Amino acid sequence: MEPSLIWKSIGIKKPEKALQPLAPYAEYLLLERGYSPRGVRRYLQDLALWFRFLQEEGFTPGPEAVRALLLKERWAPRRVQGFLAALRSYYRYLSQVKGEAVSDPTEGIGRPKAGRRLPLHPAPEELRRFLEALEAEKEARLLSRLARFLYGTGLRISEALSLKGRNVILEGSVPVAIRVVGKGNKERLVPLSRTAREVLLELGPPQGNVSIFTFTQGRHRGRVPSARYVEARFREAALRAGLDPRRFTPHKLRHAYATLLVENGVELDAVKDLLGHESIATTQIYLHASRERLREAASRLPEL
Repeated sequence: MEPSLIWKSIGIKKPEKALQPLAPYAEYLLLERGYSPRGVRRYLQDLALWFRFLQEEGFTPGPEAVRALLLKERWAPRRVQGFLAALRSYYRYLSQVKGEAVSDPTEGIGRPKAGRRLPLHPAPEELRRFLEALEAEKEARLLSRLARFLYGTGLRISEALSLKGRNVILEGSVPVAIRVVGKGNKERLVPLSRTAREVLLELGPPQGNVSIFTFTQGRHRGRVPSARYVEARFREAALRAGLDPRRFTPHKLRHAYATLLVENGVELDAVKDLLGHESIATTQIYLHASRERLREAASRLPEL
């Protein structure tokens, strides 16, 4: 794939000098590992920072350089985990895919423990206010349907935007499920909730290779929006409605879907499969979130 196409596909218009040699690695993450464009960008940004540090400070790649950079940056544990993962992935690619004689510079460096954060997600009443605010956006129909679909399926934004007509499973003329290709190119079947089914019915009969969510007007009509475009419009709508925009990202709608399933008694194994999680440990956070909300509700009871 041409480097210019790779950069465009992950949302980078003009890659900085430190990123330019990483086009083959970006293509590997995107096409062979099934990473989302956002995940690829994050890894590349960490690698660019790493290469700049090595050049400016005169270090060679290794654990000593990693420790020096971490000492300089003083990041929070979660940020350190992400940086170490980016380095580990890249040097593993050089060794195992490219066959280069390199070693992992993160070898022997402990991973700091980062406490799990309970997912913030909107309540149904807040969602109604958010959807009303979306009506003021230029692409109101697209954005409203997409928000309802994310809430009704728990899909990642990249998964929803990649859906085509052929991914929809029909019983007669009624959509009942979708085939989703998630992280690592793993396919899963997601039954449709009533909310998600209504969205697809509004969009009309699915058509083979035609994308489901596209711009409905203007010069971009028929093209699929980027995840960043959707996130920006969601943020503006939330602010307009007087809501916390952090609670109205596409991923928070996924959190709302998962938490409400758990609160309604759906087994964690089933929620794990619906979300496409690799490990049940990732899904357990929604159980904790559910318990936290119950404790909060109980604490509001007036004392006698």
